[in-house]
Amino acid sequence: MPDPKPPSPPVPSPKATRLLTPPEAAAFLSVSPRTLTRLTATGDLPHVRIGGQRRYELEALLAYVARQRRGG
Repeated sequence: MPDPKPPSPPVPSPKATRLLTPPEAAAFLSVSPRTLTRLTATGDLPHVRIGGQRRYELEALLAYVARQRRGG
C-alpha cells in the first residue's frame, strides 16, 4: 500500500488580513503615532492585540479613510 500523501502547506486565503504595526499604520495614514493612539483610544480605529501588541487591519484603515472622505 503506498504511503499516504503528506499534507500540503496551508494556502493563504485571498481574503488574508494584512496586519500593520502602529508605526506602519501611522505612516499609512500620514499621521503621528500620537494621533494614531488618540484615534484608537476614541474607538475611531479598531485594532487587535496579538501577544499584547496592537495591530491594525489594513481593511480597517482603508474604511477609516473612506469614512473621512465622506465627511464622517
